[in-house]
Amino acid sequence: MAVTIITPHSVIFPSNGIPIAGHLYTPSPSGPDRKGAAIVVGHPMNGVKEQTAGLHARKLAEHGFITLAFDAAYQGESGGEPRYLEDPAQRAEDARAAVTYLTTLTEGEPKVDPEKIGALGICASGGYIPFAAQTDLRIRAIATVSAACLGSVARSGIKYTSAAIDSATLTQNLKYANALRTEEARGGAHAKPHLVPVMPDPHALPPGLPSSSVEGAQYYRTPRGQHKRSVNMTVARSMDLQANYDSFAFVGMLAPRPLLMIVGEKADTAYFSEEAVKRAAEGAAELFVVEGKTHVGLYDGLEESLPKLVRFFGENLV
Repeated sequence: MAVTIITPHSVIFPSNGIPIAGHLYTPSPSGPDRKGAAIVVGHPMNGVKEQTAGLHARKLAEHGFITLAFDAAYQGESGGEPRYLEDPAQRAEDARAAVTYLTTLTEGEPKVDPEKIGALGICASGGYIPFAAQTDLRIRAIATVSAACLGSVARSGIKYTSAAIDSATLTQNLKYANALRTEEARGGAHAKPHLVPVMPDPHALPPGLPSSSVEGAQYYRTPRGQHKRSVNMTVARSMDLQANYDSFAFVGMLAPRPLLMIVGEKADTAYFSEEAVKRAAEGAAELFVVEGKTHVGLYDGLEESLPKLVRFFGENLV
């Protein structure tokens, strides 16, 4: 049977006073009837809604779910200054705001059932979405793909790889972030935040990089996944907003709601999901490992992860 190509329409909703740009995907009438079930989809750090988040949103919509992919505050087509700030508190609020927007769609098409809203987070959003859901009980089912806690990355780097860092390096990084704040303040109204690249040049990769960085460069900075609004820059002083944030410290609060965490067998970030599932309440969380896949390999390789996500949300939302 031919799959109907679903074209999203653009929406705007507020998050802490910041306009958030989203793509709302409405299932085809010929698709499965999910009875108003809807899913918020969050993108990775350095991403925009047109990349892996949009791919997941579109594929889930093809299976009958109403889906909403959105640009986080300070990113893509969303508002917020300074541009490209990565603020975990705001990112979690964006997810809650996306849920709030869906709860307003109770008339017309698409018509959302507010009691059937789930959320999917990819990479950094795989940390932000569970964090937001810990206190937002409107999110009835939570799933992640290649989850990562950006707070842990700020504190420790990517553990068990060459990108791991120690406490002395963390202190040095925080001093640098603090100094940038002072520099901006002294520069007056026209001072611009210092931006640094997120991913290296894929054609000049330094030796010893973890696989997530190597493949991340290949995804974000080549035609494989690049987008004109995914600019590969972040505000350097974001570090002091991230270092004391923890996506999974209270992951047990999600229970008894279900949590599905999907990881690649070869992902150097798999430990985030493995540890989170162990910390979650027994029986409420599931780890699903996709053989042969890396962290970034699950961004656009959905052959095994998509059917699992469809089953998970179908069983727990519909």
